Amino acid sequence: MRIYLTGGTGYIGKALARRLVEAGHEVRALVRATSNVQPLTDLGIATFVGDLHDRYSLREGMSGADWVIHAAADLDLTGPADRMRQTNVEGSENVASLAYKLGVGRFLSVSSMAYFGGSPADGTPANETSSPMEPFPTLYSATKHAGERAIQEWTKRGLCVNTVYPSLVYGPPGKKEGANSLLRQFLKGRFPVLVGADRKTCWVYLDDVVDAMMKILDKAEPGRGYLLTGDTTTLRSLVDRVSAMGGVKPPRLSLPVGVARVAMALAGPFYKMKGRRPPVAPDQLNNLERHWAFDDSRARTELGWAPRTLDEGLPPTVQHLQAT
Repeated sequence: MRIYLTGGTGYIGKALARRLVEAGHEVRALVRATSNVQPLTDLGIATFVGDLHDRYSLREGMSGADWVIHAAADLDLTGPADRMRQTNVEGSENVASLAYKLGVGRFLSVSSMAYFGGSPADGTPANETSSPMEPFPTLYSATKHAGERAIQEWTKRGLCVNTVYPSLVYGPPGKKEGANSLLRQFLKGRFPVLVGADRKTCWVYLDDVVDAMMKILDKAEPGRGYLLTGDTTTLRSLVDRVSAMGGVKPPRLSLPVGVARVAMALAGPFYKMKGRRPPVAPDQLNNLERHWAFDDSRARTELGWAPRTLDEGLPPTVQHLQAT
């Protein structure tokens, strides 16, 4: 099949691109003028310079595609808010609307568990049919929700869309990509205090996310969305496990989110005077205040998906992150 891929130079996108080529698909990738395209061109992937904000620049690469896989997103919480909205909402709408107008047969949207804004306050897992937790805790969460809703509007006109909602994605390669960056900071002892240590969240291995997406291309019915969330654990349990594997001391002190919020407010003028950012941004505290526990039984049942556990995925990840 011919597949048009956005976000192909990103953490998930590069791993997916490799698997698509290995499976014998013809891949065309949208790239920015500043992107490092070497990993894609080394695979024989044709790249097309463009921008999600410029629909005309998408046309050449997308024309004749059997599938569009939209994996591009702005995840930079420290960047301009307008840029995140333009990329995650307007950009998603541009890709979906053009796919419909060009008659592309199928569309796979790579969303995020952030779409749901969190899971119930009692710690029970949410699923694909759960209502979002509003107000959304971060701009990223709000824009991923709005972007997916913009894509779904095109299903009403006949675009055949499947969606995946990954949780925190970790695993080789990449030491600073995906959730690896967070694990790496734990291993370097950069978190002397844990905030929201009792909050639940989900972690899924990179290769397993790609496996699920490949299964969707092969067998998923149009219109189905799938949480890809893997193992659920508390932050405290995760940090203790990672620290033990890495031979480092875990942080012993834990702060409730409310206390951390007051502390950050009081320390704000100090950081501003020093020209530094606070260690935890308000948006991050909003995230840490909520559970992120999800049930991915639909993907396991309908796709035959079997993601590895944290006991299986963390050891090679920690080894990779500690390698020189």
